[in-house]
Amino acid sequence: MPLATWFRDRWQWVRQLNPWVLDAVLGTLFVLLGILTTGGDDATRIDPVRERDALAFLLILTTAAPFFFRRRLPAFTVIVVITSLGIYVSRGHYEGLLPTYLIVAMYTAGNYAETRRARFAAAYLVVVMAALLFTDAPGFDGGVFAGNAAIFLAAFFFGTSVKNRRLYTEELEARNVSLEREREEEARRAIADERLRIAQELHDVVAHSMGVIAVQAGVGAHVIDDDPAEAKRSLQAIAATSRSTLTELRRLLGVLRDDDGRAAHAPAPGLAALDQLAADLRGAGLPVELRVDGTPADVPTGVELAAYRIVQESLTNVLKHAGRASAQVVVACEPGVVRIEVVDDGRGVNGRGEGSGHGLLGMRERVAVYGGTLDAAPRVGGGFRVRAVLPYGVDE
Repeated sequence: MPLATWFRDRWQWVRQLNPWVLDAVLGTLFVLLGILTTGGDDATRIDPVRERDALAFLLILTTAAPFFFRRRLPAFTVIVVITSLGIYVSRGHYEGLLPTYLIVAMYTAGNYAETRRARFAAAYLVVVMAALLFTDAPGFDGGVFAGNAAIFLAAFFFGTSVKNRRLYTEELEARNVSLEREREEEARRAIADERLRIAQELHDVVAHSMGVIAVQAGVGAHVIDDDPAEAKRSLQAIAATSRSTLTELRRLLGVLRDDDGRAAHAPAPGLAALDQLAADLRGAGLPVELRVDGTPADVPTGVELAAYRIVQESLTNVLKHAGRASAQVVVACEPGVVRIEVVDDGRGVNGRGEGSGHGLLGMRERVAVYGGTLDAAPRVGGGFRVRAVLPYGVDE
């Protein structure tokens, strides 16, 4: 195992090197091996080996030189190598290690060449070898032809299989990147949609408050001469409503509406609607215990809406994901803050624990509007808990 690990580490190190550096080293090595290994003799031959001359050295260099740029021109490398080597063999020189260069060249063509060019290079190799066979090149007979053809074509198909595996891996990586991009885009769309809903609902709050102010102003203007006390009460109601509305407006960065410009005129649900929400979910098969502490009347309308939506989304998640479970909801209305806790005794880790669902994204956006906090996580021993803190304050 340590030896295998050592070889794997060395191979990873080699793969990280610049390909041009590797090819330069390989080309230089092939030039040296070509010169050093072709100076001997072949005792198995009947015909004497021809001594190397200037043309022989040129052919040796030509056989090795294409490996300096084998990845850039893989099919061309095969053509040059087999042509130079074919001429060298036909002249009766001792080949040395030159034929092994073709193994690397054929692997390179199968791995890096475009399919049509790679097939042409393989066919050209067979044609040149057949020409050597039929021209009675020294030391080249039918057995040598068959053996070499099998070795070279095996290297070619091995390179092709490596290429196919590489392309498949690259396709998987590209697909993973695309899926990750789509998930991020979907999350951004979910946030944008939730912000749109928040803006529309806050618009409803502001529109409702403005309606109250208009009515009170009308009443005050009507009774100011006959009943100053009633007019004063109307002005006090206008002051309280306007302060609450200004608080909501300061938190609203922009208002987005439907393309047709329509908006609902009914006031948004608040803490008073939680009883009906719990009853609806009980009717859907989810036992819900609800407790509201404090004075909800002192809570601004926008905060009530945010609290209602958080409870609604939390209970909906319990209904959809927790299986056979029950839920407990506690809403505490304290001075300047609303605290929410929703717990269930369901399956616990059910896809909600990472906080990446659209429902949790929406809750986080609602809490962020008021500078609050949200904690959503599995409970120890089973179940899930959502805690939210919504601070607020009314300007004097």
